[in-house]
Amino acid sequence: MKMSLVVLGLVACALPLLAENDQRRVVAACELTTASVIPSGRESKSQGREFAIRVNNNSPRTIAIPQSPVFGWRVETLEKKGWQFKAEGGPVRRVSAKDEHIVVIGNPQNSPLLDIPPTGSADFFVFLPEAEKALHSDRQIATFKLTLYWAAPAALANSNPAVPLCALAPEWKLGVQNLPPPRK
Repeated sequence: MKMSLVVLGLVACALPLLAENDQRRVVAACELTTASVIPSGRESKSQGREFAIRVNNNSPRTIAIPQSPVFGWRVETLEKKGWQFKAEGGPVRRVSAKDEHIVVIGNPQNSPLLDIPPTGSADFFVFLPEAEKALHSDRQIATFKLTLYWAAPAALANSNPAVPLCALAPEWKLGVQNLPPPRK
């Protein structure tokens, strides 16, 4: 009787963990579908710089991505020993600094899907005010790496075979030089 109560207790404790697993999905970065990110040149006083993401479909089949994908982001700064984590945000992130797999947390709302044919591409635009704040330094000269992440939530990936099962992870590296204060 005691053993069955212990097993029942373990099962009861594990149920919330099992329920959360359908909200978390871990994937590897895409190899055939690639992306690049650059500033679009457009700025907003309230949201900062807009980023343009170009997705290239190099696979032999049409893929589908939401028209307004929700991106996660990570900002790293170059130190003497390599890239050091500075900040991250959004529902899509790297698993850890040593593991480059990408995790989708939750089930973010996605817009209608946009089909990208083989050898085709599509452009997406996004403001990331929190990432924009992380791209500033108190040092005279700094180098940053901004990585954007997108992967389909589990429900979307399971509902449509055209949605890539892998993740996009474009990077943008930039150098920042702070100007000295004006002389008085």
